[in-house]
Amino acid sequence: MRPQHRVSARIYSVSLRCAASLALALLVSLGCSDEARPKAGAYCKISEEGQASACLAPAQHAYPAFFRGLAQDKLSDEQAREVETDIAQGAQSERSYEALSTLAYGYYRLARAASSQGTADPETLARLEHWNELLSKAYASSEKDPRYREALRQAAVDVGSRTPPLGLRCTDADGKPARCDSTEAVVRAMDEARDQTGVRGEIGRLFDRVFGTRP
Repeated sequence: MRPQHRVSARIYSVSLRCAASLALALLVSLGCSDEARPKAGAYCKISEEGQASACLAPAQHAYPAFFRGLAQDKLSDEQAREVETDIAQGAQSERSYEALSTLAYGYYRLARAASSQGTADPETLARLEHWNELLSKAYASSEKDPRYREALRQAAVDVGSRTPPLGLRCTDADGKPARCDSTEAVVRAMDEARDQTGVRGEIGRLFDRVFGTRP
């Protein structure tokens, strides 16, 4: 190989290494950004027995007052406020998954207690209706975190399949006032938001294929 060709080859090789280093630095930079960093944690499903699962331990540590209230099958506004505040922040909350797991388990416990009494008291019904609203708003505000969005939907489906019918105020598919057993209107609203065209719809269909959550 002629000297000038060897020099050109070395320059080309160095250029490729520099370009690769820059690309790697860019990827690392993106990976360290708040939006790109994966959220730690996962939703803790309600156990078949209805008891607190082992995966609820972080949530119990984060919200001791809430779980003390659940032990009495009734929550005060003060005991519920911290969890509700974190749910309202959506994916931006530092304890988003702990709050979601706590709310879902609390929903299940309160609904079961109300059903066993024959007629739920208005305070409990109003609280569960408020929680439905919080779940819907958290989903709407967490568009940049599809993983947390899917956890929200998983929680709503989990609650809906485990709780007895309560006749909560909600809206039907046409947006008219109706009565719901529990979270079915929440799941419907989530699916409508997720199935929009474009990137959000593609993300939703991807989760369907991966998790098999919809036919």
